[in-house]
Amino acid sequence: MILLLTPPFVQLNTPYPATPSLVGFLSQRGYKCAQRDLSIEVALEMLRTYGDDFADEAIEILQNPHLPPEAKVRPTAYIDELALWIRDNVDPDFGFSRYAEHLGVAVPDFGLVLRRLRKRSAVDRILEAKVEEVLRETRPDMVGVACPFPGTLLGSFRIAKTVRRLAPDVCLILGGGYVNTELRSLDDKRVGRFFDVVMYDEGYAPWIELLEGTDEKEVPVPALVKPSYEGLDLSLYMDLPETENPMHRLWSTGRWLKLQMARGCYWHKCAFCDVTLDYIKSFEMPSAASVVDAMQALAAETGSDVPSFHFTDEAMPPALIARVCREIVKRKFRCRWWGNIRFDTAFTPQLARLMARAGCIAVSGGLECAVDRLLALMNKGITLASARAALTAFRDAGIMVHAYLMYAFPTETEREARAALSHVRRFFKEGLVQSAFFHRFALTVHSPIAKDPARFGIRLAPSVRASVAGRSRSRGRTFALNEIPYEEPNAPDWNRIGKALKLALYNFMRGTGFSKPISFWFKSVE
Repeated sequence: MILLLTPPFVQLNTPYPATPSLVGFLSQRGYKCAQRDLSIEVALEMLRTYGDDFADEAIEILQNPHLPPEAKVRPTAYIDELALWIRDNVDPDFGFSRYAEHLGVAVPDFGLVLRRLRKRSAVDRILEAKVEEVLRETRPDMVGVACPFPGTLLGSFRIAKTVRRLAPDVCLILGGGYVNTELRSLDDKRVGRFFDVVMYDEGYAPWIELLEGTDEKEVPVPALVKPSYEGLDLSLYMDLPETENPMHRLWSTGRWLKLQMARGCYWHKCAFCDVTLDYIKSFEMPSAASVVDAMQALAAETGSDVPSFHFTDEAMPPALIARVCREIVKRKFRCRWWGNIRFDTAFTPQLARLMARAGCIAVSGGLECAVDRLLALMNKGITLASARAALTAFRDAGIMVHAYLMYAFPTETEREARAALSHVRRFFKEGLVQSAFFHRFALTVHSPIAKDPARFGIRLAPSVRASVAGRSRSRGRTFALNEIPYEEPNAPDWNRIGKALKLALYNFMRGTGFSKPISFWFKSVE
């Protein structure tokens, strides 16, 4: 028996896709699998343990998928207040969307994790009890733990420590997005006290190599893997509509069934991206029929009349989108869906209308710095003009848009940041974008920028240069390595600029502040 676990805390409104994808893949090859989402289970137990009499009522309201978001605003506020109370009075590391995240962000020393594992918080005690329960129920031979984010790192190792204590003969495997990006230089043998295997990339071929002794290069992995939600109780999940913005709410409301339309990224050229890693560079498209087959199978498995899908692609290919949409329309399959795209010229008004007809309600994509010079420098493959054309097509088709934005990109000036904000304001005002978020640029070790920093006007410290070249000075004790520091001579004050950009965006998303000059937002944070 293979048991796959999601640690706390990820999403509370829908299952994270890692274990359903692996269960679907391994089950199709004849392996007996079980899965549990300990993220939602521990969250609910924390609420019921530390909440007052309103907790059960709030949970029941938030778990009801038929109630409108308006009915869930007060219970959501209660949950938010309770989470803050728990953080201030019970566990300073607590957060329902992440836990002890600081331990996983840029932590080169595994000793920090070891020291925290010696302590036992309220979350730890509940998590340990849940692990003991699921081990008793499933009696597995192997336990795989998906660690997608820094905020799940501590929970992943707490699970492993508990399994080691209760079932020392069980083989423990660690994988997930955090492992794929942060732990590729891992050579700290202390991790072996917890996990027998650290598994990289998608995990499909490495799992078969582990189970069957086959070279993973010889394992055929289909272009599309149909997930399986068997064993996950979708009635446990809660909607948390923390904002009135309907596009922004998609991340916190709805029982989205997650799958990939295609593997990898069809562009895989952006200078800031992890283009050297398999999850980006290995692009492969399945047939449209197999995608819709998987959607219909998931709808039947979960019993939804109008199922909701979130395609988790790095960027859904426009050509495949068109074929999938025609297949959905041909089959008269009623569904709704959204996913990530690139704002390129392939998204014509005709394609946008077809997407809407096939159930697409929203898309998200990167506008990044929203300045043509910087878009060209980062090799984004779009321009402001092409983005505007795509955005207009989506607006006219009634498809909502969320824009990922970036500031502090190497060589960016304050003047360019102000120009970007001006463009974004215009997009909001014209209804081309409904939701957006400004992220500060982070340099990662797997990106083209890290390989050629001088081209982008930045300098890496000597120790960092050695790490990028694979010559770590802490050989034998390297743990996490992903985001790396750099120096940029004469860079603007990005802390101040970032505050201005986020303040302005907060107002734009609420339909206010359009008449104020761009300079207003920068003066507001001085």
